[in-house]
Amino acid sequence: MVDISSEDKVNKALLAFCIEIALLRMGKPQYEKVLTKLEKEYNCYLPDCDKNPEFLKRVLQDIFGNAYADILREIKNEMGEFTSKKYFEDFLTILEK
Repeated sequence: MVDISSEDKVNKALLAFCIEIALLRMGKPQYEKVLTKLEKEYNCYLPDCDKNPEFLKRVLQDIFGNAYADILREIKNEMGEFTSKKYFEDFLTILEK
């Protein structure tokens, strides 16, 4: 089993939480649609998105279309000061490409 540091676990949980809150703001049906699509198309769950942010990006773009920038902004707002940490910065860089 891979040993994950405490900081990595906290970062992973915080990232998933921030994404979840941002998606729930868009509405529970949209939130559930994102979770379903991630699982169905990529066998991926929200906490796994830190390792595969491109999966989340594709799903969000499919579901939200032109509103993708809005959901990305919501995720960043939720992260607040953490966006400057490398872990979160790397994740956001992939979503912004």
